[in-house]
Amino acid sequence: MNDDKKLYLYSALAIALAVVAYVVITKKKPLPTTSDEEASTEDQDDVVVTPSGDTITPEQANIDPSLTEILKLPLAEIKLNMLNKKLYTKLDNVNPRQTPYVNNGWFVNNGVGGKITKKGTFAGTVTDVAKDKGSMSNAQGRIYIWFKVKPSAEAVKQIEDDSNIFIPTETDTFWLREDVVVKK
Repeated sequence: MNDDKKLYLYSALAIALAVVAYVVITKKKPLPTTSDEEASTEDQDDVVVTPSGDTITPEQANIDPSLTEILKLPLAEIKLNMLNKKLYTKLDNVNPRQTPYVNNGWFVNNGVGGKITKKGTFAGTVTDVAKDKGSMSNAQGRIYIWFKVKPSAEAVKQIEDDSNIFIPTETDTFWLREDVVVKK
């Protein structure tokens, strides 16, 4: 066999092995619960469609009672009430964001690289508050409020454990939307 044929054969074999390795490494088991922005649409009774077209679970649509009154205030007063408060996740598989809006694009995605996988996890302490940059609204028709959080070690560990090795995790701070957290 001449050198050119060997080169083509070995190149094809290397490419095939790289594709198989990529599929094996990135394949994750499907999670039984939904993320903070994506609800299962298999049973239409189990979803709530917001005025901006977002589909969420009924559990996500019910805002934490300790936050309900605070979120009715102007943004400046929400900041005063929420700075340095502790937030916990109210759902499994909460998707923290780098910016205060949802962008689940294929090439440009503002997720931090992983999810906070367990309900009730201490997510962190609030350092800032902002309205949704995309003007997305909640089930009540009000623009979502996002909380910038200095993450807890437990949240960072869950994010890193859930992350894909090809996507870097960014966990210095991240944003969580009002409908995936509770204040304690």
